[in-house]
Amino acid sequence: MSAPRLAWYSHEICFWHDPGPGSGYVPVGPGIEPLRQFAVDPDLRRAEGLVKASGVMDRFTCLTPEPATDEDLLLVHVPEHIERVEAASAAGTGDAGVYAYVNYHSAQAARLAVGACVEAATGVVEGRFDRAYCLVRPPGHHAEPDRAMALCLYNNLAVAARAAQRRGARRVMILDWDVHHGNGIQRTFYEDPDVLYVSVHQEGLFPAASGLVLETGAGGGAGSTLNVPLPAGSGEGAYLAVMDRIVEPAARAFRPDLILVAAGLDASGHDPMGRMLCTSRTFHSMTAAMCRLAGELTGGRIVFAHEGGYSAWYQPTLVLGTAAAIAGLPAPQDPFLHSLEHLPGQRLQKHQERVITHLEEHHPLLAGASSGAAPRAVPVPAAASSNGGP
Repeated sequence: MSAPRLAWYSHEICFWHDPGPGSGYVPVGPGIEPLRQFAVDPDLRRAEGLVKASGVMDRFTCLTPEPATDEDLLLVHVPEHIERVEAASAAGTGDAGVYAYVNYHSAQAARLAVGACVEAATGVVEGRFDRAYCLVRPPGHHAEPDRAMALCLYNNLAVAARAAQRRGARRVMILDWDVHHGNGIQRTFYEDPDVLYVSVHQEGLFPAASGLVLETGAGGGAGSTLNVPLPAGSGEGAYLAVMDRIVEPAARAFRPDLILVAAGLDASGHDPMGRMLCTSRTFHSMTAAMCRLAGELTGGRIVFAHEGGYSAWYQPTLVLGTAAAIAGLPAPQDPFLHSLEHLPGQRLQKHQERVITHLEEHHPLLAGASSGAAPRAVPVPAAASSNGGP
């Protein structure tokens, strides 16, 4: 069996996007002393350097993306939203939405992030590559059709999904394991039967009222949204159980033509923005599992895109673990692993198990599978949707 053809997308300008000083999502203001919010963007440059130094990058074809066009962005976003992002960035500072602060380079970086994901998705659909990884900023999964939110300016993978559909991938699965719920992806596809959105996130984290198990889609898209809100403190046991018992059965029931993964890294045990316990081995195992699943269901077509990740010291190792799995290599050495892997929370706990069991028994894609009956698949429409925008 020949080795998969791998593509790596990144751009220097993506590392120049900076949401500015503040505290958490809050900008400098009364009671808020200037503080570098997220040392994320320089860390992505360091992460790419570690992948190169390890030799893993040698397995990939490195590509520089073109910025997304207005036509690309309008597949998901309304014109007023695009204008607001461009205007705030041109001013050199400002909030382009809700906790979505920008600098002069942000609009270009955001177009490049979308462009990378669009090129990656269309590239694998058209057979130029089998797998791709996009190491880009700003992230995208919170951005809604009409507003930026929480560091996300445009919805990178939502636009990529629509672009891929136009190239022939009618049914697209988006798996999101960022620690936060991807409200923007969910809103974009909530009534779309041709896009399965699966989000594995920390329960009650930002956005607090989003990503409940009862949110399963509406209208023609009923059953095509699947939320897995895990309790804080979940580690490798819980995440791998979700992959085995929720994600893989749902994917087999849905039968996608393409898999996209919002591969956030902020569910790690060293991340300040979440309270989960994942390690580089966890992300390596989940990535490898999705590549195997793509080989079974989509002819190998799968794209991973960076989302969140806010540990200045651990993020490069996490990116390396993800990249190694995409390349079919063993999990790399992790100098930080010893502080996390033996914690009791790494084992699946009963209160975490209850979330998984509830979904197995009640979600339309999964109900009946745990008892041996065939899961109820989302119906395949007789004709492809128009995919013409929001």
